Amino acid sequence: MARAVKVHARTASIQALVDEARQLIAERAYQLAAERGYGAGRELDDWLAAERELFWKPPLRLEERRRALIARFHVPALRADEITLTVDAHHVILMGELKAGEPAPGVHVHVDEFRYGPIYRHVDLPTTIRPEGARAQLQNGVLTVSMPKPGPVVEKAPASASAKRKKTTSRTFEKGR
Repeated sequence: MARAVKVHARTASIQALVDEARQLIAERAYQLAAERGYGAGRELDDWLAAERELFWKPPLRLEERRRALIARFHVPALRADEITLTVDAHHVILMGELKAGEPAPGVHVHVDEFRYGPIYRHVDLPTTIRPEGARAQLQNGVLTVSMPKPGPVVEKAPASASAKRKKTTSRTFEKGR
């Protein structure tokens, strides 16, 4: 059963969460650089490694269609109310936390390879979208975000010009009879 997920506008409070996540990644990336002696040319590697250590980055499929972008995130075991999804004209930001459940009484867990912890995924979109039209739903562990592209600008002719065109067209049609 599909569950709607609230799509948030980018507000100051959400931006503060994004800034905090980026700051944590930057600090850890700096530590990783220090551990390897600050050799040049590995900054991106350090950033990505820090991001992997600190956050779960759900897999993404981003499709571009004629009128919309469709982003699909694989987020098994998350409920719609555990997801914070922010969309603006150029970005999608997914945040949340996947918590490990306690085993039932008398159950001993031998192996648990599931990924738990904070979730953070920042996606730069390849084209501009209309954020106010974005919709999201969660079904079978897949979060689908539909983001409409801006439509073509259709300029209306002034009322008087279109009225003149109509009269001319109907006269021409009558003459042709």
